[in-house]
Amino acid sequence: MRSLARQFCLATAALVSLGAVASAQITVRRPTVARGDDEDKTKVTFSLTVGKQRFDETTQAKCTHAPMASIYNTLAKMWSVEYPTGSKKSLHLTVWQPVRGDTTPQITFYAYDNGKNQEISTVKAGGGATKGSGTITITKHGAGGRFDISGTTADGAKVSGSIDCEKFAAPMAVGGN
Repeated sequence: MRSLARQFCLATAALVSLGAVASAQITVRRPTVARGDDEDKTKVTFSLTVGKQRFDETTQAKCTHAPMASIYNTLAKMWSVEYPTGSKKSLHLTVWQPVRGDTTPQITFYAYDNGKNQEISTVKAGGGATKGSGTITITKHGAGGRFDISGTTADGAKVSGSIDCEKFAAPMAVGGN
């Protein structure tokens, strides 16, 4: 009888332990709200010439800023503007400003208008060759800022003008090795 009682107690203890382990493995999932592209858009004013192409309008676009980011293992502040309007016109600008050493802002700039793609890349790291040349000045105002751009694309087109972002959103977090 004692051994039967002992087996019952051990079986009960095992079930209780198993239940505790099983309950410890339960994950409660909370609903998440995905940030939509429209949520991050803000009023942006383009007053920009790229070769013979003009970007002159005030519209909704995505402006982001990270006070601390990294590019090719270099700590830098980062700003970006994304203006996709479909297949006929788009513009993308990313500015990296290293926080140590040479703090000259480095840019990647792409403009596409009616079948013509123009590019500037002054990013010095990562093994890629620079394309074109350019300088940029960033002037902060309130929650936003202004980019004054002057440069020449890889194809020799002149780029000049400004992009004004009413506000900056935080960029989506991205991990890496």
